[in-house]
Amino acid sequence: MTKDAPSVSETELGARGFARQTRVVSLATFASRALGVVREQVIAYYFGAGAVTDAFVAAFRIPNLLRDFLAEGAFSAAFVPTFSEVLSKEGRPAAMELLRRVLGVFVPSLAILCILGIVFTPQIAQLLSGGTEQTPGKVELLVHLARWMFPFLLLIALAAVLMGALNALGKFGVPALAPAGFNIGMILCAALLANRVNPPVLALAWGVLAGGFLQWAVQALAIKREGFDHRIRLIAGWRDSRVRQIGRLLVPALLGQAAVQINILAITRAAWQMGDGPVAYLNFAFRILFVPLGVFAVAASTVGLARLSKQVAEGNEEQARETFRQSLQTVLFLVTPTAIAFLALGGPICAALYQRGEFTALATESTARALAFYAVGLPAMAAIRAVTPIFFAHRDTKTPTLCGVAAVVANLIGIQILIGPLGYSGLALSVALSSVLQIGILLIVAARKYNTTGYWIVAAHWVGFIALSMAAVFGGRFALNAGWFDWMPFGVVGRIGLALALAALFYLAVSWLLGYRNLGSRRTSRRMP
Repeated sequence: MTKDAPSVSETELGARGFARQTRVVSLATFASRALGVVREQVIAYYFGAGAVTDAFVAAFRIPNLLRDFLAEGAFSAAFVPTFSEVLSKEGRPAAMELLRRVLGVFVPSLAILCILGIVFTPQIAQLLSGGTEQTPGKVELLVHLARWMFPFLLLIALAAVLMGALNALGKFGVPALAPAGFNIGMILCAALLANRVNPPVLALAWGVLAGGFLQWAVQALAIKREGFDHRIRLIAGWRDSRVRQIGRLLVPALLGQAAVQINILAITRAAWQMGDGPVAYLNFAFRILFVPLGVFAVAASTVGLARLSKQVAEGNEEQARETFRQSLQTVLFLVTPTAIAFLALGGPICAALYQRGEFTALATESTARALAFYAVGLPAMAAIRAVTPIFFAHRDTKTPTLCGVAAVVANLIGIQILIGPLGYSGLALSVALSSVLQIGILLIVAARKYNTTGYWIVAAHWVGFIALSMAAVFGGRFALNAGWFDWMPFGVVGRIGLALALAALFYLAVSWLLGYRNLGSRRTSRRMP
């Protein structure tokens, strides 16, 4: 039996392994995202959804954009396949030496970038705000907070490098749980310092730094247990051919990330110019959206990239295609009902999560409106996370880059068309529709380059997922509106929780009866050609 033709039992074993690892990452990520929701609740309680929150969100977006630009997105795409190849062919000591050399290049480069960012923060703030502010001092507050938070870039980028190495080593739980440290740092600083510092929102900036340190420290301890001694190679890294190979793979990925960041900057700038509130509404809505996106899509993407990189490095293309199919179907199986739940129950969900303290009923209604438009594109956003790893595993960072650029162009056009009739909600809808376009292009190209024609099977199953989701969620909404759950304690929170729980049980029960056993992997699923 050759590597290119695994037996059915091997394929089933791989599917079960993928599902098991995905569950580990999903559970750890869920804990982190749940704390992330608590973090947003704390921010909403203390600061509401006005000028101060707008300033913090925009300020945090500056180092966070650079983090996405340099670390978690582009860098992982270039680093993980190379690290996996060295690990597979040369062993763990060689892989750890590569990690030391990569950090030898990464650490001083990011330190310089942080210093430059602090110096040029006013210019970056002007780019974000367009030089406009409805509330005096809003831009100055943005600059003040952003300068405090810039060192977060170095901490979180180092954490992202260690995360990639741990994932390639088959360690998924700790990296997925590490962002919980970030959320804990922010929650504690906000709760303990908001009434003790001036301005109070400075507590959130300090929380970002504390959280970034905790997220790095957790993974630093984990990689040390794997045999990494933290003695980075400052000089040898610049001379290493594999580090230069990572650099070559990084360039097109960086261009793709640059396009995405232009997208985010355009949305932030447009929302900022609409007055006080829209930046916060969109942020609070996206944080809700990011729970299923992080728990399901990021989990499948994280496990998928590590497994695909290993399978491609070993020349096992058949198993790589099966991993691809498993990842895509798992994501759609889990995310589709969540998107429909946000469309049907967005208002009550936002009220249950945020409406207390300084967060008003108007803010709830405005956030729910943004959430509904974002939810239109949630399955597409999740599927993008599941599909791009097959390109990265083959060291193809150019194709996702070009697809991302096409989506950005579409989004910029969509903003101009939709912002007039829909206001800030048009920004959310434009993101959703451009994501649909992006996943469509990615799937077609993947089918042509890597023979992943089985995605049509997944797409056919998706229609069934949609039908089941609508039946389950709208049944839960009918029960909620009919007053069936008025007896529940904890008010709207208890009623929403029970409605969603019953809808989820119905969806899973019917799916199980139809043959879906392994996180969306049908028991009798056909192998892809």
